[in-house]
Amino acid sequence: MEKKQHPSYGMIQLSRSSIGGTGTALFGSSIMHNDVIRLTISNGFMEREDSQDNYYAKTSRKNCIVEVDMSYTQFAEAITSLNMGDGVPVTITNIGGQPVPKCPYEDKQKMMRKEVEDAADDIARKLVKEAAEVKKLLDEKRVLSKSDREWIVNVLKDAGQRLSSDIPFLNELFQEQMDKTVSEAKGEFESYLQNKMNSIALEALAGRISDDGIRPTANMILGAEEVEQVQDGLLDADEQEGGMQMNM
Repeated sequence: MEKKQHPSYGMIQLSRSSIGGTGTALFGSSIMHNDVIRLTISNGFMEREDSQDNYYAKTSRKNCIVEVDMSYTQFAEAITSLNMGDGVPVTITNIGGQPVPKCPYEDKQKMMRKEVEDAADDIARKLVKEAAEVKKLLDEKRVLSKSDREWIVNVLKDAGQRLSSDIPFLNELFQEQMDKTVSEAKGEFESYLQNKMNSIALEALAGRISDDGIRPTANMILGAEEVEQVQDGLLDADEQEGGMQMNM
């Protein structure tokens, strides 16, 4: 057996990972997650034996170059959104064998709601201030000049523009965030349901195998040549059985 190593050799692995409790926060996601897709890039090496190359990752944690977690939605976006923007958010959990501090959780719904409320309060304060200025002008002057009337008209136009554009725009952003949150929650639930169904199916299969007295082994998976040998053996057995029946 020949073992080869080089600084350029690496291994990439994708796996499902379940997180208990309240789950974990992910960068770019507005909900907590109990199931994530974990991508790990590690230093690798190659072993050549019996004219075949076998590739392995160095299992020591210090050989982990980088490890990131993604939601199922982020993983789907990553593999279907090539060459788009700066990429898809991921949560780095390990660099060079050293764990990274956990990603802080931000409640996007609460954040967007506060931003909409703050923007509405800001518009209301400006309207109150401008209304007070208009009232002061009307109280101080019995006869308004042309410039005074133009100023009042501009104040009213500006107030109308803020009410007709700024608030609806913020509401649209809020609705988009809510839709994204619902989509993420749906994806999280679907991934949990799929994993649960797979687990139940595997348990049922394991129980059936046990009941039938079948013990799976590594040799149960046959190669192409072995399958051909088995088929040839069955044909020979059929021919021998047919010959015996004719002789009888």
